[in-house]
Amino acid sequence: MQKRPNILWIFSDEHRPDVAGFAGDQVVNTENLDRLAARSVSFSHATCASPICTPSRMTMLAGKDVHNCSAWNNHWVLFPEHLTWPAHFANHGYRTCLVGKMHYGGRDQLNGFQVRPYGDLRHGLGHQPEPLSMYPAYHNPQSAGVSEIPESLMQDVVVTREALAFLLEHHDREPDIPWFLCASYGRPHSPLTSPGRYFRRYNGKVPPVEAGAEHAGNLEDFAAALVHDLTQEQIERGRQGYYACVDFLDDCVGELLNGLERNGLLENTIVVYASDHGEMLGLFGCWSKTQYYRPSIGVPLLISGPGIAGGRTVTHPTSLIDVYPTFCSLAGLPVPAGLDGVDFSAVLRKPETAAPHREFVCSSYYRHGIRVHHGRIPDDTPRAAWRCVHDGHWKYVQVERGAELLFDMDSDPLETTNVADRPGNSDRKTAMRDWLLRDFSFDTAHERLRADWDRLPGFLSGHFPGSPNQYMLRDGRVFDAEKALYDARWLAIPPGVTGGVIPQQFG
Repeated sequence: MQKRPNILWIFSDEHRPDVAGFAGDQVVNTENLDRLAARSVSFSHATCASPICTPSRMTMLAGKDVHNCSAWNNHWVLFPEHLTWPAHFANHGYRTCLVGKMHYGGRDQLNGFQVRPYGDLRHGLGHQPEPLSMYPAYHNPQSAGVSEIPESLMQDVVVTREALAFLLEHHDREPDIPWFLCASYGRPHSPLTSPGRYFRRYNGKVPPVEAGAEHAGNLEDFAAALVHDLTQEQIERGRQGYYACVDFLDDCVGELLNGLERNGLLENTIVVYASDHGEMLGLFGCWSKTQYYRPSIGVPLLISGPGIAGGRTVTHPTSLIDVYPTFCSLAGLPVPAGLDGVDFSAVLRKPETAAPHREFVCSSYYRHGIRVHHGRIPDDTPRAAWRCVHDGHWKYVQVERGAELLFDMDSDPLETTNVADRPGNSDRKTAMRDWLLRDFSFDTAHERLRADWDRLPGFLSGHFPGSPNQYMLRDGRVFDAEKALYDARWLAIPPGVTGGVIPQQFG
């Protein structure tokens, strides 16, 4: 009997789909991901369900759209009625492990994984703030440069080491039990720092923004509110730091893959590389994510393994929520009822002949769900949420109580021009609006969000977050991995912080 395949899920944070050698970038060094891509099916129009950390991860784990699994914003809780991808595999005999950042809210920091030796186990932010003096916060491009953190303590290095350790130990103890491991890396997410050799490698080499802040005046109000006021030097250092982080991440992934290959652990293993969302990287003057533009909602997606026809690129629209049912099929497991994701295993087996598995993909974002610092945003706040659909050629966007947009992604890949009101686009806009509203309405989403706010307190941990990462011992004890590094639990947040903030509240 054929043994069920192992699953290696390599997950990065904020890696936009085009900054990779396999995607055509001629500057960045991603030799390890390029080698993986050469034996993978690559999806050029892969899209996250929500371009922000926690919601994207929750929707991928649950195989459901944002409004169907309460993935409203960062630090939300994945409620127990949702059967997660790792829990389903554990129920069918897999040993499951999560290593690294996942940005869960609440007391359940496993969400179906059986083991979690290292990560943001105290529902913090997961990223190591720099400069160290800015802890517990960090900037975005303003922090870019050489890391102050000893390399052996850097999150991505530890993720690689702990993932290898778990798999080598598991293979030694229980070689006949298939495994499912997620190695979840924090880069290339802000603060855009890396060891010096990576940052210096890109001195003067990173191309300028194709369409920068000079286009900000054309943005509708939601997008315009996210424009950063930066100097040219800050923009250039931010982009250099991002390229350096992608390069550093690639070496960490390469070390993981090489270690597993040397020990024969990739012979019956399906490998998926993806990121939770992208990064605007200065496009239209915007940085970070939460936007409906492709650099924000688009992600790299590579899948390789037994029975998968590698070395192909697929242009079908694909959502990260589709990976859950697809891997069930690849592993010979039943697909749970009630998922919004669609099985695309046929595309992996016959990428050149299989029909597209879906017409379009959706992505959405809700400021109404923000939990940290800002307080609840009233339901009637205009331009605080959006939902978009695209089919790989055209994208339609509704900003709640705001603009309606239509982009021709083929002729206008940067999505600089809204053609929603142009003659001849009326039928297309109507059809795509119908897609967007299929089994969805903003009113219903708000009803669910209000109910979830009422329900949320019962699932919180009662613990203050720790520093970004912790270790968990086999007996369940948790201790801080980085307390000595930051030498304090809570400091005053400096003015002008533009990046994330570890929530100074009960999780």
